[in-house]
Amino acid sequence: MGATVIFLIATMASLAMGWDYTFPNYKRTPLGDTVDIASMKLLKEVYESADDKNVVASPLGVLTLLSLYASGAEGENRDEIMKFLGSSDYEQLSASYSQLSERFGRMDPSYLTLANKIFVSNQYTLNEKFSESARSYKSEVDSINFADTNSAANIINEWASRNTKGKINSPMSPSQIDPATAVALLNVIFFQGHWHVPFNASETKEQDFFTTVAKSVKKPMMHLVQSLYYHEDKDIGAKMIELPYKESQFRMIIVLPNEVDGLPEVVKKVAEKGLLEDVFGMYPAGADIDLDMPKFEIKSKHNLNDILPKVGVSSIFQKAANGIVKGGSVKVGSALQEAFVTVDEEGATAGAFTGLVAVPMSSWSKPPPPIPFKVDHPFLFAILHDDIILFTGTYSH
Repeated sequence: MGATVIFLIATMASLAMGWDYTFPNYKRTPLGDTVDIASMKLLKEVYESADDKNVVASPLGVLTLLSLYASGAEGENRDEIMKFLGSSDYEQLSASYSQLSERFGRMDPSYLTLANKIFVSNQYTLNEKFSESARSYKSEVDSINFADTNSAANIINEWASRNTKGKINSPMSPSQIDPATAVALLNVIFFQGHWHVPFNASETKEQDFFTTVAKSVKKPMMHLVQSLYYHEDKDIGAKMIELPYKESQFRMIIVLPNEVDGLPEVVKKVAEKGLLEDVFGMYPAGADIDLDMPKFEIKSKHNLNDILPKVGVSSIFQKAANGIVKGGSVKVGSALQEAFVTVDEEGATAGAFTGLVAVPMSSWSKPPPPIPFKVDHPFLFAILHDDIILFTGTYSH
C-alpha cells in the first residue's frame, strides 16, 4: 500500500524599526552550534545548486522536521539524520528541538509564530510513539483525505497562509501530493520585528552595486550611521556587522566578503566552520559604522531531494521508516522549500515553505571617525534569535 509523508515548512519574517539600543548579551547553546553547522552546510548546497545566486532558505524548519521524522525512523535513516544534525544522542536532540518549539511557541504572536502541524491520511493512524514525539513538538494533529489532492493542497495552503499572515499562500500544488500520502508534517515560522535603529528613507540613493569586478548595476542603497557590533575574520576573508531588532535577542548579520568576487569562497568556508564563532566574536566597533546597504528582495525554490543527499541525508528517500504510521512504513518521495526575503528601510520580510514527501516503503573624548561599511558587492546574511539561525541566504545582484 502506497503512502506519502509531506514535510512542509513555511517561514516568514517581517521587520520594521525602532530607536533605542543598548548592546545585548546573547546566549550560546550546544543546540545553537549544531543548528549553525547544519544551516551553513545547507546554505552552501542551496547556493551552489542555484542558477540565480540570490538565494534564501530557512534551515531551522528543515532541521526541526528531520528531527521529528527521526523519531519514527531507525537504522541508516536515523543515523544519517543524526549525523547531519550533529548529535549521537537522539533523546537529547529531540528534547532540545521540542524545547525550542515550546520556547518559540511562548513568544508574542504579534512578532513570532512557530507552529507544527501533522495531517494524517484517513487511511492511516499514527504510531503511538511517533504521536508522543509529535506532542512534545507541540504539533497539532488532524485527519485529511490525501486521495483528493485538490482538497488536500487547499487545506495545506490555507494552513500555511493563515500562519504567515497571508504571505505564503500556495506553497503546494495538487501535483506535488501523492494520493497515497500517509502523513504531512508541517512547520511554520513567522517573524515580524522592528529594527532598533531606522534607516532614513530620504537618505536612500541609487549607487553602484558590483555584481562582478568588471560589472555594476544601480541599486537603491540605504544609509545609516550607528554604533553596531562589528567583526573581521581574515580566515574566511570577510567582515560583518549586526543589525539588531527591537524585539529582544533577534538580529540580522551581514557578512561582506573582502573581495568583490569573494562570496563563493566565503560560503564554502562558513560551511566548514559555521557562522556562530564569528557572530559571538563580534564587538562594539569603537566608532560608529557608516553603513550603506541595498534594499533587496529574493525569492527561492529549492528541491531538497537534490540538496539533502549532498549533506549526507539520502537513505530517507530510499529506505522505509517503520515507526511513523501503524501497520505500514514510509519513505521520503520528495522534499522542497520555497522562501523569500525583502529588506528595505522599514525592515525585512522573510518566508519559506518546505515540503518533504515520503512514500511507503563609548568614552568622553572626541569620538573617532565612523568606520565605512559599504555593502556594494555580493554578500551573505542570516537572521538569528540568540544563537539559533532562523533564515540565511546570499544576495549577488
